[in-house]
Amino acid sequence: MAIELKQIVEWLEEQELKFQHIQEKSVIILMSGNEKETQTHFIRAKDDGVIFEWTMQLLDENNDNIKIKDHKYSMQVLSHILYINYQTKFGTWEFDPSDGDIRLAVEIPLEDALMTKKQFNRVSEYMLGYGSSSASEIRQILKTGEVPKDPSNAAMVAQLEAMLAQLKGSSSSASSSDGI
Repeated sequence: MAIELKQIVEWLEEQELKFQHIQEKSVIILMSGNEKETQTHFIRAKDDGVIFEWTMQLLDENNDNIKIKDHKYSMQVLSHILYINYQTKFGTWEFDPSDGDIRLAVEIPLEDALMTKKQFNRVSEYMLGYGSSSASEIRQILKTGEVPKDPSNAAMVAQLEAMLAQLKGSSSSASSSDGI
């Protein structure tokens, strides 16, 4: 077997995370976030442990899954989650058009390989860290309709603008010295 939930339980305990292991449903459930922004995480070892799956769903203030099917800013959210998928290449934001449900998922086919603690920790860090920050961005888009600007692009634009200003300054000082 590639991974068993009992091994994942041990690793979660080492991280001192609070969770529920529901053996009859073969799932581990944990919550993350704060009072205003909560996510539910589901961890499974599917197909007898051959596939490791960790999904995260965003919850609203009533602890129901956030659905964007008929939301006025759904196109902005969909565009943003596609951009996040493009940026990270690890984990996938998914959209279910039948009910409008969105979630972040990491699936790792293990087949005849064993999942290592290092791999699990990387997935855990991604889902609890980056996943939660992306969830905050999605919530903000749902409130305002404004997609956050990529800070790396903003830094690059600022750098290019500074270079352009420097070039303009050089050309204006060169033209004023030509006139003397």
